[in-house]
Amino acid sequence: MRKTNGTRQAPRSRARFRRETPEERRRQLGEAALRCIVKHGNAGVSVRQIAAEAGVTQGLITHHFGEINELVAYAFDIMSDGILASIMKAVDDAPGDPKARLEAFIEASFSPLLFDRDVLGVWVVFWGLILHSPRMSVSQQGEYSAYVATVEGLIANLAEAENFSVGDIRLTAIAFTALLDGLWLAWCLNPAAFRPDEGVQLCRNWIEGLRRGAYA
Repeated sequence: MRKTNGTRQAPRSRARFRRETPEERRRQLGEAALRCIVKHGNAGVSVRQIAAEAGVTQGLITHHFGEINELVAYAFDIMSDGILASIMKAVDDAPGDPKARLEAFIEASFSPLLFDRDVLGVWVVFWGLILHSPRMSVSQQGEYSAYVATVEGLIANLAEAENFSVGDIRLTAIAFTALLDGLWLAWCLNPAAFRPDEGVQLCRNWIEGLRRGAYA
């Protein structure tokens, strides 16, 4: 121990540095990729720009992902998983009856967290890449299947609770998902086209048509 002014002092302990796990580093790189796409659109899909955004060497990206398509697909997974998780949290926090749960799903789909030009702009970039990247296509198929299955369950529960029939629940869920996708894309391209609350009302109207057998 050191002695200063007659007082014995314990030696300072060295700061402990925790080595990041490979998954933590991958996550950081995926989030950096999302920030680059927000800032630069399609031009942000670049190893050089993502490395600069993350403050790492380009070699580290190659080490963790091999190629840019793998990193971008991983970023897509981060974003799509986060969106679905946020929507499902709203659904789970709603009262237990099917009508309230579906209403929560619709309102969350047009909440500021999701109905944001940066978020939807990244989504548009991803959609464009899916056509040319087998790896992105695999990620999109998984995300889409999970999303449609969620919608299918919500609509099936509503139909059972309110005693109305749905001809083909899978196709009905796909149709409702297409409505949401179309509204998101239209608003992303032109936010003046409609307000988020109008998007909510359009979805409510669609569900009301379903109740009345308009899409059977």
